[in-house]
This record gives sequence, C-alpha cells and structure tokens, in this order.
Amino acid sequence: MKTQSYTQYQALIQSSEFKKLKEDFLSLMEKYTSSVQFENQAIPEIDYQSALDEFLELRGRGLFYPTIQSGLGRGPLYEQLNGEVKYDMVTGIGVNFFGHSHPRFASTLFDGVVNDVMQGNLQPGVEATVFLRRLIDQVSKKSRLEQGWIMGSGTMVNEVALKILRQKKSPASKIIAFEDCFCGRSTAMQEITDNPKYRQGQPTYGIVDYIPHYHMEDSLDVNIERTVSALKVLCQKEDYVGLMIELVQGEGGFSFGPKDYYVAVFEEAKKQGLYIWADEIQTFGRTGELFCYQTFGLDEYVDLVTAGKMLQSCVVLYTKEICPQPGLVAGTFAGSTSALRTAKVTLDLLLDEGFLGPEGKIQKLSDEFRKQLESLSSEHPHWVSQIRILGGMIAFQPFDGSMERVKSFLFKLFEAGVVAFSCGHGPYLVRMLPPFGVMTKDDISKVVSIIESTLEKEASE
Repeated sequence: MKTQSYTQYQALIQSSEFKKLKEDFLSLMEKYTSSVQFENQAIPEIDYQSALDEFLELRGRGLFYPTIQSGLGRGPLYEQLNGEVKYDMVTGIGVNFFGHSHPRFASTLFDGVVNDVMQGNLQPGVEATVFLRRLIDQVSKKSRLEQGWIMGSGTMVNEVALKILRQKKSPASKIIAFEDCFCGRSTAMQEITDNPKYRQGQPTYGIVDYIPHYHMEDSLDVNIERTVSALKVLCQKEDYVGLMIELVQGEGGFSFGPKDYYVAVFEEAKKQGLYIWADEIQTFGRTGELFCYQTFGLDEYVDLVTAGKMLQSCVVLYTKEICPQPGLVAGTFAGSTSALRTAKVTLDLLLDEGFLGPEGKIQKLSDEFRKQLESLSSEHPHWVSQIRILGGMIAFQPFDGSMERVKSFLFKLFEAGVVAFSCGHGPYLVRMLPPFGVMTKDDISKVVSIIESTLEKEASE
C-alpha cells in the first residue's frame, strides 16, 4: 500500500491538534455572535464620539454615516464600536453579500492563518490557482472566457482590462462607455466615469466618448435606435479599442434594459470591430447567476469581464485572443491570502448552496423584497415610486427624488437602524445591496417595516 504524502502545511491543518483548536475557535465565535441582536443599544460608557472625531482628524474628512464597526456581526447585522447594532442593507457598497462574521469564512481564514498575509504575482500561493480554476470552469462552458488575472481592487482589474484592449488594438486608445457609468477611482477610471464631480481639479486626456444607456421610461425600439445610432456616429469618426458597459448601472440609478436591447447594441459593436468589456464589479453574483451577462444570456458577446466586491478578491477574465503579452500586467500584490481563500468559499456557497437560477435563493428573496416594496408603494404612492429591482440590486425613489429629500430620509433610516445609500440623479434613489447570502423573509419584513416608519416620519416633517 502506498503511503500518503503530505506537505507540512497539509500535515498541520489535518492534525488533530489543529482541528481541535479550530473547533474550539468556531464554537467560541458562535457564542459571541449569537449575542449580536438588533435590539442592542449603544453602551453609554463607551466614548464613541472620540473615535469618530479621531477618524475625521486622521483622514481630513468625516464619514458619511457616523458608524465604525466593532469587528463582530451576525448575518445581516453588524455591531458598531459603541455596541449598537444595525441592519446592513448596503454591505460596504456590495461587498458583504454573506453578511458579517460568517462561520464558513471564519473556518477558511483559520486554515490560512499560518500563510503569508499578502500574495503576489511573482510567488502566488495555491489559493490563486484554486480560485481561478473554480471561476473559469463556470464561465468557459458557454463563453470564450478562458483566462484571468487577479488584482487587489475593482479599479485595478478595470485598469488591466483597459490595458489589454489598448494593447490589442494599438495604436487606437480610446474607449466607448455609457452615459452615467461608474468605472473606478484611478486617473483613467475616474475619467471614464461619467461624473465630473469625481475628477474636480484633475486633468482629462480625452480617452472616452459616451453613448446613451437604456432609459427605463422609453420603449425598447426607441432605446435601441438611440444607442445604436450614437454608436455608429462615433465609430465613423475614429477608431476605438472597445465598448465598456455596466449591464446594471450602479451609481447611474440601477437602470438596465432587456436582453434584446443588449443584443442589438452588442451586434453593432461587433460589426464595428469593438471588443466588449462588461464591468461587473458590483453585479457579480447578485443577479441570479454568477455574472449578470449570464443572467441576460449574453455569453457569446463578452470579450472581457471584471468582477469584485462580494467576491472579496478582484479579477478580470478574458479570451485567449486578447491575452496580454508579458510585461503589460503585473503588480506586487494579487491580494491577501484571506481574500483569495474567501473568494473560493464565496463561489462554493453561490454554486453549491442553491443561490443561483430562477428558483434560487437570490431570486426568491428578490421577489419578496419587490412584493413588500410594491405593497408599500400601493398604499403610499407619494412615498415610494420608481422601484427598480434585479436580483439583489434594489432601488426605489422616496418622495420627489430630490437629493435633499433622499439624504434626509437616509439619515433618518440610519438612526432607525437600517444602513442604505443613494444612487442616480434626477431622480435620486435609495440604493440597497442586501446580504441575501444570509437574509430571511423575516429580515426583509423587519427592514421594510423600518423603511415604512421612517417614510412616515419624513413625510410628517
């Protein structure tokens, strides 16, 4: 009989001593997370204001909400540094889809605690291969996406996507994007982002031109004609490297179109020789499939896709045709070991625990949120309108949708115990990216009940 061989790392994590330590740790963690309850109030003896003031002093700018996490949570709830507990309906702008203090994440982090803190592109750990293999196996069945590169942030994988397209289409360098898009915070990405407030005092280099995105108030035919005509006009004037699109515009107001709209636009883009880059930093895992382009059945068109946020690690996937040449893409850090390990577990949970598909957990929770918000809108049409929902991306317009009214409502909602954010402009909307990975229908009912009481309070002022 052949004796099993182990690396020293495998021997460590499979040892009885390590397994006992891990079991004890997870048991201890469960003991304390179970005490995180929505009813928990601030502890008067804790000088919370000093912590908030110190953050302002160190950064030079305060926080949008006066909230600093303690480090512990339970499902959709997180504990503040002062002991108060909130419902997290924006999850760090979409990062914590599986909530706070998730035991599966804690388990995999415990296994990786002896590894290096950060992994890089020169000496990666096995985690990078395991994560990429699990992801690419899921998309390569129907698409041409067979390779990928890992980076530490959504902005950086978007940078890599742009570099790949420029290299392939050199000497062309400009990109076509959609009005109201958001692409990131680096110099190049903030220029592509269609919001001049994000680049005040910064130079621009003319790297992007815009075409209209889907207008949800107009018909399909009108939208196709408007977008395709604008695309043709641009391509008649000069050469572009590709078309960048958020299938659901996050900051643009959670606007999206039907499959036929995207097919018409992508068909024209291909006729014009453009590569199609889907920015799914925010939509990944949230719309009923791993990628939103899969939700719409657009697999055949996508040449590059970027993902991040809930995935914990960030990645750009691309076809073999446009694989970057040596030297173009590198970087010291690919990400932390904890992020890479958690990315694999995130994929496992989504793929193996019934979250995806038309009958999956995401869609069922999405339908419940829609039902309750539409019921609220039906009862109070002047309080709630413009309900926009796709999977775990939820937005609605409170009152007149003015910036002042939305901001006032959001701060009242925060005080009532629910954390959300805003998106869009004219009208502004309340944006929620709920942790559907750990939420229940009872959680949704509780959150909507708080939304209703907060709307009532706002309406009375």
